[in-house]
Amino acid sequence: MADLKSINPTDGSVLGSVKITTKADLETVLKDAKQGFTKWRQVPIQKRAQTLVKLAGLLKRQAEPLAELITREMGKPIGQATAEVTATAGDLLYNAKAGPKWLANEVLAKKKGLTSVLAYDPVGVVAAIKPWNFPINTPMLSIASALVAGNSVIFKPSEYTSLVGKELTKLIWQAGIPKDVFQVIYGSGRVGAMLVDQPVDMVSFTGSSSVGKEIANKCAARLIKFSLEMGGSTPAIVCRDADLELAAETIVTSRFENCGQVCNAVKRVFVERAVATKLTNLIVKKTKALKVGDPFDKATDVGPLVSVKQLLTFENQITRGVVQGGRILTGGRRIREGQLAGGSFHQLTVMVHVQPRIDIMSEETFGPVLPICDIDNLDQAIRYANLSRYGLTAVGFTSSKVNAQRIASEVVAGGCFINTGVAFYPGSPWTGLKDSGFGTAAGKHGLYEFTHKRHLHFEQV
Repeated sequence: MADLKSINPTDGSVLGSVKITTKADLETVLKDAKQGFTKWRQVPIQKRAQTLVKLAGLLKRQAEPLAELITREMGKPIGQATAEVTATAGDLLYNAKAGPKWLANEVLAKKKGLTSVLAYDPVGVVAAIKPWNFPINTPMLSIASALVAGNSVIFKPSEYTSLVGKELTKLIWQAGIPKDVFQVIYGSGRVGAMLVDQPVDMVSFTGSSSVGKEIANKCAARLIKFSLEMGGSTPAIVCRDADLELAAETIVTSRFENCGQVCNAVKRVFVERAVATKLTNLIVKKTKALKVGDPFDKATDVGPLVSVKQLLTFENQITRGVVQGGRILTGGRRIREGQLAGGSFHQLTVMVHVQPRIDIMSEETFGPVLPICDIDNLDQAIRYANLSRYGLTAVGFTSSKVNAQRIASEVVAGGCFINTGVAFYPGSPWTGLKDSGFGTAAGKHGLYEFTHKRHLHFEQV
């Protein structure tokens, strides 16, 4: 049985390894998950919810070692990694409280001799295939909803964060969720594809749009449920009447968090020409003030990209951006000298003179680059923002209520945020449009994703 090695992107060292799941292993896992489901669905929902409360407490108590493991395995600055763990605890507490409320039978009609209810039944065995950029929070948004609804779960963490996935699994078991109800498998995309091909009852996927579409086709052919959280290319529209200091600060913070490896980060800026120079100068100044460095150093703002492969992909996007007319104002190169030379580090990059259809404006860029496009007016900004095949989130900056309403209603995105970055908190839904997703994660509608809705009608019973 082959090993999957975990590589520290800060220095290229090997952190550890796990055994790659084979097809035979997977068949055994699925058999156990089906048996676990038949028992777990019978556990009262209040008791299922209590396991999430216990898990939230474990996450809080283990926040420091978990954050350190996240930082070692995928390079996220330690402060951001700690925030991820603690935020996940809050999401778990929401599901523990909301699950029994929103998944209780809804009475449609009740009178003498007649009872009619809408029941929310668990789907069955859920395959949860999740990414590396938020290796605790993103998996748990779906896993918590699936478990409280009464499903069993087979979890495949990213091959880049297998050790984090392993530790998370231990805590889930420690919280009281049976091992046949929650299981973990390891490997690359090939193992994920094998999982989808097994007779599971639902697939919950977070990752690229291309893989998501393949999963959707497979699930549709078998008429099983699926929920997809996919790529994003968030536009930021900055109107001439905006608070430019606020806009610049928010955009820079959003773009370079987690080394730009965030699906909802601002990835394209459209600014009215009248204030373009001033905004650009502010953005460059704030970008240069950020420190790229050792993610364990609390003074570091930006760590490495997750892997050499991701770094090479990102470098290629930067090169194509320049070839297609972009001009770099700051950054633009891999860091090849000094203490950071042995890791997957890249300079923070700001690019101008970009057209809305070039690759760096239309692809999802998972790395520290911010392209800025000057526009004539709000009409043009909205039109350019909607050229993207993605529709995850959008942000806008303006002091006009009319402009704010136009951005919110006319930009095609699952979430729109005015004069702030993307706001996400327990109970808020996560929905992508176009190539950004199908279905909803988190909130009450995220709970509903992991259920079948059934009408139960009783007379004279």
